Amino acid sequence: MYPNINLLLLKQMSSCKQSPKVKIKRSIHYWLTLSLSALPLTVTADEFDTIQFSTSINRAYDDNLFRVKNNQSSDQITTSTAGVKLDKTYSLQRFIVDVSYVDYKYQTNDFLDFEALNYDAKWLWSLTPSLTGSLTTSRNKTLNGFSDFRSFTQNIRTIDISQFRAEYSPYKVWALIGGLTETDVTNSQTFNAIAEYNSTAFDYGARYSFASGSNLSFLGHKRNGQFDRALNSFSLFDNGFSENEYELDFVLKATGKSNLSSKLAHLSRDYDNFTVRNYDVWIGYIKYDLLLTGKIRANLDLTRTASPFETNYSTYSVTDSANIGLSYLFSDKITFMLNGRLAQRDFRQGITPGLANRSDDEQSVSGSVTWRPIKNIGFTLSSIKSSRNASSAFNNFDYDDLTTSLMVDLKI
Repeated sequence: MYPNINLLLLKQMSSCKQSPKVKIKRSIHYWLTLSLSALPLTVTADEFDTIQFSTSINRAYDDNLFRVKNNQSSDQITTSTAGVKLDKTYSLQRFIVDVSYVDYKYQTNDFLDFEALNYDAKWLWSLTPSLTGSLTTSRNKTLNGFSDFRSFTQNIRTIDISQFRAEYSPYKVWALIGGLTETDVTNSQTFNAIAEYNSTAFDYGARYSFASGSNLSFLGHKRNGQFDRALNSFSLFDNGFSENEYELDFVLKATGKSNLSSKLAHLSRDYDNFTVRNYDVWIGYIKYDLLLTGKIRANLDLTRTASPFETNYSTYSVTDSANIGLSYLFSDKITFMLNGRLAQRDFRQGITPGLANRSDDEQSVSGSVTWRPIKNIGFTLSSIKSSRNASSAFNNFDYDDLTTSLMVDLKI
């Protein structure tokens, strides 16, 4: 069975056009396909394989499904998930394959029903103890939420990411890093504000590991991308871009009581044709976890993110957010969690003179309780209350969500 699959893949490779523009992307894709297609032959070969099966059913009540000002449409969403995860080590090599089937059902707005097959596969390879790396591929399929996508239609967003990464660290102090990342994003409906695209990135950098176990990294990413749309000189929707990102990451060695990680980065994007949309911005985060007592843990995240949002009043948006959470291990079977979030999102660099700037203030608070009567079965009850106050009344909304979940895990 498997030799025939590999022969078919090789025939497809030989029949593909090898234009310089797509050669790198296809080579990554085929290497991933050929490597991972052989996994069932190798990772099920002996009795010590670790396989984990999981299934869950979530039932959520959302009182404002379409995120409109007047809370006009509520719904109940049932999400059924079945997954399998395989984790196997052979000598210096480790293979991880995580596959899940997800079925989304809407009680009232059943035109939003859809199914997804998501996966995340990794080969953590090692040629020598000094030369290591990874070969990964993943797919994630979700519904474009109505916070940004404001049409009352189904729009499914699929994100495929394939990556090759290598690290050379002969003395386990300095490490040189290099790799390639291919990203492909598609929407089932036209969504120019957050358009579908494909890109290839060259990733490079270095890391220094301190004797304490902390580490400091510098990473660069040079990306070239193409939008899956025609050039539009009226709305200034481009068909391609290039991007440079430089980041400095610091991770403080985790102790039994605390963990700290941070990132500071500069991102610049240049469009192929309409330079009026070019932009650069600083982004980053600080994440801190602290064990307050033997049963109470707190976490604080301060984050700035930036992402394209192409309209007549903006080219990109910047979100500054603060998240704080508490978890309380009431017993070895019951856990309580409480989280709060404040965020401000600014939409920048409009292309139509005279339009008012848009900004959104968002607040949310959520809580949950999880009960595991036995190791492999869990129940969760969670609730979130959220609101958005926007400079444009059209974008205001608030909503409440109540979710019950049943999870079953089995590891063999």
